[in-house]
Amino acid sequence: MKPAAIFKDNMVLQRNKRICIFGECEQNEKITVSIGKHKSEAEIKDEKWCAYLPEMEAQKNAKLIISSSGGETITIKNIAIGEVWLAGGQSNMEFFLSNTENAEQYMSEAKNADIRFYNVPRCGMINDELFKAEENAHWELTNSDTLGLWSAVGFHFAKNLSQKLGCTVGIVGCNLGGTSASVWVDEETLSSDNDTNTYLEAYNKACGNLSEEEQIKIYDEYLEYEKGWNERLAVIQKEHPELSWEDMLKEIGECKWPGPMGIKNPYRPCGLYKTMIRRITPFTFKGIIYYQGEEDASRCEIYYKLFTKLIRKWRKDFKDNNMPFLCVQLPMFGYENAPDDKTWPVIREAQMKASENLENVYTAVILDCGELNNIHPIDKKPVGDRLSLLALKNVYGFGDCDAYGPILKSVCRKDNGYELSFYNADDGFKIKEKAQGFEISYDGETFEEISPEVNGNKIILNCKPDVKEIRYQWFNYNEVTVFGKNSIPLAPFREILK
Repeated sequence: MKPAAIFKDNMVLQRNKRICIFGECEQNEKITVSIGKHKSEAEIKDEKWCAYLPEMEAQKNAKLIISSSGGETITIKNIAIGEVWLAGGQSNMEFFLSNTENAEQYMSEAKNADIRFYNVPRCGMINDELFKAEENAHWELTNSDTLGLWSAVGFHFAKNLSQKLGCTVGIVGCNLGGTSASVWVDEETLSSDNDTNTYLEAYNKACGNLSEEEQIKIYDEYLEYEKGWNERLAVIQKEHPELSWEDMLKEIGECKWPGPMGIKNPYRPCGLYKTMIRRITPFTFKGIIYYQGEEDASRCEIYYKLFTKLIRKWRKDFKDNNMPFLCVQLPMFGYENAPDDKTWPVIREAQMKASENLENVYTAVILDCGELNNIHPIDKKPVGDRLSLLALKNVYGFGDCDAYGPILKSVCRKDNGYELSFYNADDGFKIKEKAQGFEISYDGETFEEISPEVNGNKIILNCKPDVKEIRYQWFNYNEVTVFGKNSIPLAPFREILK
């Protein structure tokens, strides 16, 4: 009899919500769980057990006692009852605090923060390697030697919440750089739609007729190659930082990431859903923060379907169909002199559309937080700050939180052009130098930039009145100059006119 790996000393459990405690067992013995005066007997099915404890107020230094009729007892100590959030996504959510701007300052300030962190082990397969990683995984306090390896976004988010709410905040990191959203859902979810099923089709084609043993062998060979390749990369970057990426590859060999597809590759569709998400379900969370989308730009037109399927699936797995889901909209990004394929704007649109169409989904606009030539911006504090504002306003009911920048409300045709109205812009706009990023099209295909007139809380586009489409910041990367008075940027949009 054992609890899931996430149940360890120093953990945080969700306050004011029924708490799920779960794990595995080899026989159908009686299992009970208790915290203080609260006690519950587990239901057992297929060698898995699950028990629910009632809602509790915030507290510290609680003990969770798990016992079986076979005489086994496990005591988990120094538990805090507070707020717990899942931090999901890819590299910009995973991005370490130690690698961010002003890292030393934040890590010093962390000593006084009432936050805790747990990283779900990242493994490609359910095997002995995963089980060992789970045994070694633990909840970390802010005095941990590995504080610098916490998610920077998760850190700033949790720190803000803890200060405002006056309780312990726990973050469960469940993320991996370079992952598509298709990695984080199950096969049934992907196969339920012809568009999202293309991820599975591509995977099956890549695997061909290889047996599972052959797939594992090929991937292990790739791992050996990647290890040597990374060592060579580190040397050449240190000795010749002036070299271009192409010249570096000539010296160190081909970059084969993410490796051959197969049962051991963590980037395969549904892979990390099995080895990470399912290892922590149905843990009781307050909500989810999510920063992802970069890896799905090549299939941006179906991202809305994929993203909303993920939201619904995670909510179902965590047994809360209305769980708050806070999404980070992708910032500006592009490579200098590279053509703009307009894929990131489509991802941003899908993210905003999800918050408009799904209940309790909210989008943090960070258009201004991107960097040219760097897909991993180093200043993660504004991202965590804006996510925490969304949570405080929409989840915790702090109505005075100024959590939103301007968002397009309506487009009204005028004699001399079009008048744009916005939510969250009653006090007008903050313009850096001059407003830019607005485009119009008369045929729906070719676009021309237009200089807007900012009139109080309205934006006026002076042009001929037969425009078919108006869009704003429809670029992978562009300078951002239009903000609300609270310094949150105007959200990108496109409006097709009848």
